[in-house]
Amino acid sequence: MKIWDHYPRQQYLRLVPWVWVQLESGEAPGPFPFVGGAAPDVIASLHEAHGLLASSIDTAISDVFSKRAPLDDPARRRRLEDAYAELVAARPYLQRHIACGRKPDGSFHWDFPNDPARSSTVTNGGLRIFHSVKRQAIPIGFDQRPLGPVIGKVLGMLDGTRQVEEVKTVVTTSPREAQVVLIRLMEALHQYECLASSPQSVVRQRWFDAVQDQDTVHLGHAALLYRQQEQVLLFDPWLLPWYAESSVPSPWGALLPKPAAVFLTHDHDDHVDPRTLLHVPKETPIIVPSRRNRKRFFYDYQSLLRELGFAHVVELAHGEAWSFEGGAVVSVPFYGEDPCDLGMPRNCYLISDRGYNVLVHADSGPTNDGRSALNENVLARLVDQYGPIPLVFASQQQLLELRSHAAHAALSHPGQWLEVGENGYLTNAYLAAICEAARAKTFISYATGGADWYPDHLSFMFSRRNPARTALLTAHWEPPQNLKEFLSPLGCGYHYAQAFDRYRLTQDGTIDVQSTGSSLEPMALYTAVFGEPSFAKTGRRT
Repeated sequence: MKIWDHYPRQQYLRLVPWVWVQLESGEAPGPFPFVGGAAPDVIASLHEAHGLLASSIDTAISDVFSKRAPLDDPARRRRLEDAYAELVAARPYLQRHIACGRKPDGSFHWDFPNDPARSSTVTNGGLRIFHSVKRQAIPIGFDQRPLGPVIGKVLGMLDGTRQVEEVKTVVTTSPREAQVVLIRLMEALHQYECLASSPQSVVRQRWFDAVQDQDTVHLGHAALLYRQQEQVLLFDPWLLPWYAESSVPSPWGALLPKPAAVFLTHDHDDHVDPRTLLHVPKETPIIVPSRRNRKRFFYDYQSLLRELGFAHVVELAHGEAWSFEGGAVVSVPFYGEDPCDLGMPRNCYLISDRGYNVLVHADSGPTNDGRSALNENVLARLVDQYGPIPLVFASQQQLLELRSHAAHAALSHPGQWLEVGENGYLTNAYLAAICEAARAKTFISYATGGADWYPDHLSFMFSRRNPARTALLTAHWEPPQNLKEFLSPLGCGYHYAQAFDRYRLTQDGTIDVQSTGSSLEPMALYTAVFGEPSFAKTGRRT
């Protein structure tokens, strides 16, 4: 029996939400996949130089904590620069890419070649199907063929909005070398009970029964869903399959209405999640920061998204807009959260919809040199052009990291590695000033968790299940809840977002905050279409 004979042709096909697929690289990825602005071998040399000094840097930090070294040592930077130069001078292969040393005037020179046409891309050589209920991982190889995009296209169709016949047509009309792998994929998905079909596609209607036009729903962490008339827009979707990280069913692609567009704010993994994006329908426009706003480096969204199967990637430079009937989503400058001062292109977004405005501020904040959306008058100009912004979504993180421990430290000046850089240090006073400039009615604290299905190991992730860990991480923060005292004189409310909270503009211009309760809960959505999962009845899942 062929795979297509197991499912009625006119039924809608989807992956069950406790199953997902991940592409696997056919070769070892570089140190910073999809970072552009320099050739991969140059970036690899910078990364190696940083790694070779890592133990020495840790010792220098230990000296400070053991009080053998002063906290403010004026000679520390010079010693670090000289150690870096000594290391590079001893390795001719690093000298091919890195030029550094002490000048006659005592200043330190450090440079490397840039190439705006190059980036560290990844070509996938296979995939792995994960089944979290059965605890299975099923590998499928590509035999060195570049099949990531076509795999992504088919996975994007398994969201419950496409009928079996449509999926079959795409598989059977694909190029022969792709068709063989696609049939193996579909057969494996069927064999391991990863697929479900239904006579109707009802998830969208269930969402629209609970979510009105111009409502915003928090999906956890920085993920937002905005309903714009008869379509939905997604922002920074970081969605997890059921039981991938915790015992709590979580939102997953086939349990959401098909988006009209997806907007990505910046290049961090909790805002650009390849696993989530791989399962999004591939005709969806993906709106990303523009390379026109770069300084030296940029994140190569184009290469990443092409490899996942997307054909419509829109780079939105600051001030540009993605239009829809009745309004637009406007690209707004994103400042800060970059301990290496790399100036990577990043966007905040303003949703301007028929006179109603929502600001997706994400993790933006002041830079080391003091630039911000406030002193650059970004908010004032937005209000002048689009009107007051009653609803503001922003992180309240107060993270300060040594640059050496930052993700892209190797790309920053080595003399600064033992200095503190900003990594999203957002004070209550700063956030209150943002709300005042925006003339906000409600501030929503988000992008620090707000759901129990995210992993615990991340330093910015807080949940109700780990209060002691949260207390450890935030012991020296300004209490985030004290922001209420700053906002109250402004006539602005405060709310800490939890997943499935709904935000609605009222007739008097204020924001009504309500939990959607059980109506959008993932298990309820699944059960409405397919009934109770078999493992819930038999207790198979442990």
